[in-house]
Amino acid sequence: MRWISWAVAAVLLGGALVGVPVRGQVSLGVGLCYGSDIKEAGLDLRVLQSFTREVRGALDFEYFFTGSGTSFWTLDANVHYIFTENRRAGQRIYGIAGLQYARQSVDIGFGTASDSEIGLNIGIGGETRLDFGSLFGEVKYVLGNWDQLVLTAGLRFVVGGVR
Repeated sequence: MRWISWAVAAVLLGGALVGVPVRGQVSLGVGLCYGSDIKEAGLDLRVLQSFTREVRGALDFEYFFTGSGTSFWTLDANVHYIFTENRRAGQRIYGIAGLQYARQSVDIGFGTASDSEIGLNIGIGGETRLDFGSLFGEVKYVLGNWDQLVLTAGLRFVVGGVR
């Protein structure tokens, strides 16, 4: 149930950011992810802020469904650089680079053992505009002690800023 608390906190943080005056576009996203090393699916919550036409920042929270007694989650701060855009079709391809903080906890019966690591994110993503938001997909590799490939797909919704 701890993951529910983290998910609620991430959504509240995203909601609080909506009220902050910004010049660029702000989007909230939700999706599903899969980690190749932990071999589990997870929930992805994110906030994106456009800084220029090509550059935007993203704050992602991913909680992986690892089963009872174990939890694994990540907090990523990434920069997206849009390489190519087809405005007519509403499609973009972007590069991803950033940092990840990952935390794993295990219930050992008489307490909890946990560990955390910092990793470097590199990857590529794409999105296509829909009538009500946009559909996105990303392939990201995390470099560090907990190397893994992370696949993510989901929906983004514009909530503020200039379009």
